[in-house]
Amino acid sequence: MNVRAHWILAALCAGELTLSGCGKDQAIEDVDGIQDPQIEHLSSTDRLLRVSMAVRGIRPSVADLDRVHDDPRAIDDLVDTYLASYEFGETVRDLHAELYLVRADTTFQLPVQGVLEDLEYDQIDLHESTVEAPLRLVEDVIMNDRPYTEIVTGQYAYADRVVSEIYGLPYDADGETWQKTVWTDGRPHAGVLSDSEMWRRHVSNAQNFHRGRANFVSNTFLCEDIADRDVVVLGGVDLSDPAEVADAVMSQESCTGCHQVIDPIAAVFWGYKEQLGRGAINEAYRVGCEWDWSKGEPPRGSYRIDHWCYPLRFYVVSDENLWDEWGLRPPGLFGEPARNMTELGELIARDNRFAQCTARTFYGYLGQMERMAVPFDVASDYQTTLTQNDFNIKAMVREMVMSEEFATIRVLQDPKAEVFYPGMQVIRPEQYSRTLFDLTGFRWLANQDQSGCAAGGNNCWLSVDLLNTDLYGFRSMQGGVDGYTVTSPIHTPTPTKALAMGMASDEAAGFVVEFDFSMPVTERHLLQLVEPETSDEAAIRSQLVWLHKRILGEFVGVDSQSVNLSYGLWETVYDREQNSSSA
Repeated sequence: MNVRAHWILAALCAGELTLSGCGKDQAIEDVDGIQDPQIEHLSSTDRLLRVSMAVRGIRPSVADLDRVHDDPRAIDDLVDTYLASYEFGETVRDLHAELYLVRADTTFQLPVQGVLEDLEYDQIDLHESTVEAPLRLVEDVIMNDRPYTEIVTGQYAYADRVVSEIYGLPYDADGETWQKTVWTDGRPHAGVLSDSEMWRRHVSNAQNFHRGRANFVSNTFLCEDIADRDVVVLGGVDLSDPAEVADAVMSQESCTGCHQVIDPIAAVFWGYKEQLGRGAINEAYRVGCEWDWSKGEPPRGSYRIDHWCYPLRFYVVSDENLWDEWGLRPPGLFGEPARNMTELGELIARDNRFAQCTARTFYGYLGQMERMAVPFDVASDYQTTLTQNDFNIKAMVREMVMSEEFATIRVLQDPKAEVFYPGMQVIRPEQYSRTLFDLTGFRWLANQDQSGCAAGGNNCWLSVDLLNTDLYGFRSMQGGVDGYTVTSPIHTPTPTKALAMGMASDEAAGFVVEFDFSMPVTERHLLQLVEPETSDEAAIRSQLVWLHKRILGEFVGVDSQSVNLSYGLWETVYDREQNSSSA
């Protein structure tokens, strides 16, 4: 039975898990129970499946499916339960990781030096800690039903032990792993806008003067991409001369159209270093973390060598007004003055574009489409929901996933008619990893040897989750983003996605067969109705019916076509085993 169960589970997990809420064998029904020949809606159980995948990234339980099958109205209560779950918090982090592009493990991470070396962390620990810091802040706001505006106005930061050591943040070693804390270097607090990890990822290169960071803020939080504006540059400016460039952006008409908008936002970043390079940190430890004052003053006081040893000095108050020395525009947001990052965050929170951009971002993620492709009237409706509920994200997400368009499979009327609906949903890498773990208890981990873990080594990665990483894993191959070279997800089935999922499902199938049968029946993940020696057809078919419901969300009979196909696979492998034994 072990080998036969392995093949069946691998086939089920690799097959329909590509789509969340496909409904191919389900009856089509209107969300209100009234048939509409022009619009095909998901059945009640497929609708639950889609909602559960969108909100939690895992399949609904058999009990939840049975409940909704018997009473479609039960989905109302289940949605609230899903929105309060730990898995929704994971979805929140996944969404914002994609939005902020912070999960970028293909680039060099901060080196394991100094106090981090003493704590015996490797690169995966550093990566997971640092990139998660701003995401944990957002998760805390949403899961505790606080206004979403707090992500840009909060007077606190989030850190675990690693982050606290890297930046010198207050941290209780006996407390929770992730804790609220504060920046102690004098920087103004503004939620994620003040987070060092945001700006370590989004650097300011050469004489960019933080303009890239400014456009990231405008585009991410207001959906206003300043860099996307049509501008005619006349030329005649020596781009190698920073002073000449600074003068041109203030005086030349072809430059001022963008720079009068972007430079005030950039001005609030002058306290931050342009970037934090691992090479500079390794060099600082090599020379002993002290500036040789016999060489005179360091270039810009904020670039003293001791700033590059843990705890890092990423923000220096004395640099806040350097924009003035370059003759650039003072801090502000689209004509509104702002003295610092705190005031910038408050202006963003009050800007009407923030609410609509938030609605676009969440619907785009849940509906798997470009957020700017969400129709204006749809975005406006959810913007209204958000503002009327004091920026409570759960209230808005609830309305999104329970909407008629979210339950629509296809529209059969005139293709020229403008009817909005998300259509089919393809499982994301993060969802697939969570789903496999929820179904089988399996995580696809790979262990690297420790030869790259010398002090300051660039290649110190030990246990790696292959579905949730890119350096050694398959996240971008499955349609995800790697934060640098792949910055937009793919929401269609692809050959590489199918290959990666097939490999993962095969590993998960082997894992669950091996470990399920070693556990008491009541503690098994999937194989609860059979034993390794079971060959009785009725028992096998009963188990297959249950597996189709648990894994695929399908309600099928023991003699249905789906079960016949699954049983045929079992029978084929069984016959092969018998022939092999007799030979």
